[in-house]
Amino acid sequence: MVRVGVLLNPIAGFGGTLALHGTDRLPAHLFDEAVRAGRAARRLVRALDQLGSPGGEVELIAGPGVLGADALCDAGIGHVVLDMPVRPGRTTSADMARAAHLLVAEGVDLLVFAGGDGTATDLAESIGEVVPVIGVPAGVKMHSEVFARSPEAAGRLLVAAAAGHASVEPAEVLDVGDGGESGVVGMLRVPRSHEPLQGAKTAAPAAASAAVGRAIAESLVLAADPRTTWIIGPGATTGAVAAALGLDPTLRGVDVRHPDGSVETDVTEERLFAVVGAAEHPLLVLGVVGGQGFLLGRGNQQLSARVVSAIGAERVHILATEEKVGALFPPVLLIDIEPDEVRGTHPLLGYRRVRTGPRQSTVLRVVDAAA
Repeated sequence: MVRVGVLLNPIAGFGGTLALHGTDRLPAHLFDEAVRAGRAARRLVRALDQLGSPGGEVELIAGPGVLGADALCDAGIGHVVLDMPVRPGRTTSADMARAAHLLVAEGVDLLVFAGGDGTATDLAESIGEVVPVIGVPAGVKMHSEVFARSPEAAGRLLVAAAAGHASVEPAEVLDVGDGGESGVVGMLRVPRSHEPLQGAKTAAPAAASAAVGRAIAESLVLAADPRTTWIIGPGATTGAVAAALGLDPTLRGVDVRHPDGSVETDVTEERLFAVVGAAEHPLLVLGVVGGQGFLLGRGNQQLSARVVSAIGAERVHILATEEKVGALFPPVLLIDIEPDEVRGTHPLLGYRRVRTGPRQSTVLRVVDAAA
């Protein structure tokens, strides 16, 4: 029998649509609301649902209460609760670290966790490379390569690992520092199989690529209707568009530039939906996460399915240098979406044009990361 530890950061992902860039510094008064929102819990269940009925092959040992057991109970997933007292009220990263230590002491063969880069950092600091881990992407930013591309992919990888069909290799844990750039903060061991993990986010572009990005941005701005309401997604390439428009971008958030020149920075999902609904000519500029290929679902949850649908797929411009496109393997773009947010098919799925230079473009397929 394979013994699998299960841990949940119960507030992971809550800050995405609110433009909080994570929950590491979530105000204490929002903790209960974040738990009730349940984004990370739903994603953990989507991953574990891939096991079917574990039977005698897999035993799940879940962190107590909001650290995992509550979500599994609600979903009717069989498990054993880790013997660990949990104080009432708000849990902390220290509780997560202690639960991870106790699961290791229990002799688990593998640890599945739902969270983001902050949760991965906590685990790297607390247990390091003692046992292999699989990250269920449930946070706001997931730059580390310890995460699967989607909850379903994490579940499929768990099935392969439990069946002995996976090797184990070290993987980098990345997190955003004070300067806003991602850097390696630790290592974890991960299983590898035919079900790939996401790649680690690559560093900011070199000078030559940055110059191409600026040229793409300038050509796009020059050709735009003066009545355009610009919605500018996160990233350095899209940040060049903001600079061409004369504004200082947040780079990690979604900014809006109105036709009258006024600017809103770090805009929430709710505000974006209102802005788009009132705009005569909304236009969304999206970049691609280098090394991963994600278009939506990594640090830009403000751009929900309803926001993108209100803008219209024909008014979405995807920007990526040839260097970034050439590094994609496989050569597709990914979106990690919430099933309950989409009525029918997400508007960006399918083949989309990607601008790679001032006069150059290519066509790439946009796929659901869960597929």
